[in-house]
Amino acid sequence: MKVLYHPEVERIISTLPKEYGSRVLKVIDLFEDYKFNLIQAYLKKIARGIWELRGGRYRLLFGIIKGDTIIVNMFMKKTQKTPKQAIDLAIKRLKEYEK
Repeated sequence: MKVLYHPEVERIISTLPKEYGSRVLKVIDLFEDYKFNLIQAYLKKIARGIWELRGGRYRLLFGIIKGDTIIVNMFMKKTQKTPKQAIDLAIKRLKEYEK
């Protein structure tokens, strides 16, 4: 299973301070190793076809298309609930990859 990044997600990761960037990359590596067997502290399903990876203060929203993991949105968690706008954007971007 390959992990692909939406260009905007790549840009955000590259601009993060080293401490946060390494934490985000670590949780992506954990997902690559353990897939959907990760504990809920790192992984949670939030919508149909959309999962959330938790890397410290940052959240990565992704989906699976043809066996590849596609990280389509990333944001800093500020509230307890995942913002609807972030989920909607993830769904929209994931549909673009399905075409």
